[in-house]
Amino acid sequence: MRFHYRLMLYNTLIFLIVAYSLALVAAHYAMKFNKVTQLQQSHDVLNALNNYYTSKNDHFLFLLFPLYEIQNNYSVMSRLMEASSELDYENDPFVKQEMVSLLESIAVRDPDIVSVQLRKNLTGAQYVYNSQSRTLSLVADDRPFFAELGRKKLGRSLYGTRPIDSGKSNSSFVQVYGIAGTLGTANIRQNAGQILITYNTQALQRIYEASNDKTLGRFIIVAEDGEWVYDSDNRYGHEGRLDWEDWKQGENTIMIDGEKYFAQVVKSVNRNYIAANLVPKKLVDQKGDRLLFIIVGAVTAMAVLCAILYFLAGSLASRRVRELVRAMKFVGSNNLSYRIPLKGKADEFEDLAERFNMMCDELQETIHREYFSQLRKKNAELKALQAGLNPHFLYNTLEAIRIKAFDDGNERVAQMIVLLAGLYRSLVRDGTFIQISRELSICDMYIQIFSLRYASLLEYEVDVDPKMLIYGIPKNLLQPIIENYFVHGIREKDENNRFVIRGRIEEGDLLFEIEDNGKGMDPARLEEVQSSLEAMSPVGRSNYGIYSAHERIQLVYGNAYGIRLESEVNVRTCVSVRIPMLSSGQLNASFTVSASGDGTP
Repeated sequence: MRFHYRLMLYNTLIFLIVAYSLALVAAHYAMKFNKVTQLQQSHDVLNALNNYYTSKNDHFLFLLFPLYEIQNNYSVMSRLMEASSELDYENDPFVKQEMVSLLESIAVRDPDIVSVQLRKNLTGAQYVYNSQSRTLSLVADDRPFFAELGRKKLGRSLYGTRPIDSGKSNSSFVQVYGIAGTLGTANIRQNAGQILITYNTQALQRIYEASNDKTLGRFIIVAEDGEWVYDSDNRYGHEGRLDWEDWKQGENTIMIDGEKYFAQVVKSVNRNYIAANLVPKKLVDQKGDRLLFIIVGAVTAMAVLCAILYFLAGSLASRRVRELVRAMKFVGSNNLSYRIPLKGKADEFEDLAERFNMMCDELQETIHREYFSQLRKKNAELKALQAGLNPHFLYNTLEAIRIKAFDDGNERVAQMIVLLAGLYRSLVRDGTFIQISRELSICDMYIQIFSLRYASLLEYEVDVDPKMLIYGIPKNLLQPIIENYFVHGIREKDENNRFVIRGRIEEGDLLFEIEDNGKGMDPARLEEVQSSLEAMSPVGRSNYGIYSAHERIQLVYGNAYGIRLESEVNVRTCVSVRIPMLSSGQLNASFTVSASGDGTP
């Protein structure tokens, strides 16, 4: 086998090994990323569902205020609950209207309320107020929820979703869940009866449907006693058996009727219910297998195409090489008049043929001199162009990258490039001293770059006295402090990262406080860093940004000003920056005087 064929074979094998190795690695991480992305989107919807249901629980007592905050309402309710029979209610329209008005005042406080149900412990009578028909009816024992209410003791109870009469003329049914509490009256203080408020599940369903094309699996809200409050699959009554203990322990997989599910669980503090997202493991595996098939298939197709193109290109190159070999044989046989036919192609083989022909014309020496002369000329032109480069080149390059990222659908990357270009432009164009308003604008661009990276994991706030904005500050003084937080302080696995930039005028000085809830420092490390600032001697690289900012402050303003730190491990870190109230014009003038040796600012 000729050498170039062996070379083609070896290169093809190397390419295939590398390509498939990269494909498998890419598929592995792509599947993990796809799983994490879809589960995170599902987790966001899960939080929204949990928060909505939690708001209903928190709002429950507010709904009952009309019963107790108005004396007449309390009296009306007490008369009904303490009556030994229901004759007054049945025979006296005034009594009935009073109760209807009272319960209506509760129902209008929440548009999701479908009905308000009352049960008297004294007689066992059961009443239902329907928010659609605005009527109060005495109902039989088979009405949904009342059997459970009869067994209820003191305290609040949660009831799962059941179908009840909607109260409309077409006799339709609506799915509702309930929250119940105990009623007390003037003479029966603790347990005169129960009140249960039922809510339409449509609001929860709308939250789910708004994002169901981006989520996986089934969303449920389940009370600790097994009541299913919400099920995105609407399988009420066929929920399947769940192991509550596994969920309370934070298990990320769970078995339901023999099938394995990935479970994302949200449980609010001091609540007797959980919200969960159940994704069948086989569904995630199917998506992963499909993604693996697509990646491997694409790599295989590219490998086959590349192999074909490589073979064709090799064959063309081989033919050109044979032409050169044949020409050398002619010249070697003293046929100096032979010339390689030139085909006008701009490639290496044409260059070799041309040089070969020139050598045969005994002009190799001249060609070499001309060739190297041209190289020197091009090199000089290149150096001249490189010397003439300015920041405008970087701006245009960043803009080209931004447009490419935007065209590829990477809007967040494009936005980060825009912010980086703006930040670089500001750092290059602005003078040594700028107004505080401009410094905060630069910091905001820097923060926004990291906000795009950390997305929902980061919150920040800027609270600076507007009176400070006209004063001057050394350019890029605050940014290294903010950078120190993003590099060393932020907790990347937490969702409640937050920092605040505060600014105020204090005792004739400008005081900035940059505070975060990040990793913090222990007392020994804090003392070490603070001592290094006072001694003007940096300790390592981890706090170099703070040290450099402190050094610049003392160089410009003197030793009376600088940076102080406060920190607690895993609680907070506060960096205080104190500088005098000087305009940027005053600072520039002072800096000029200092540089010429006429004085000290």
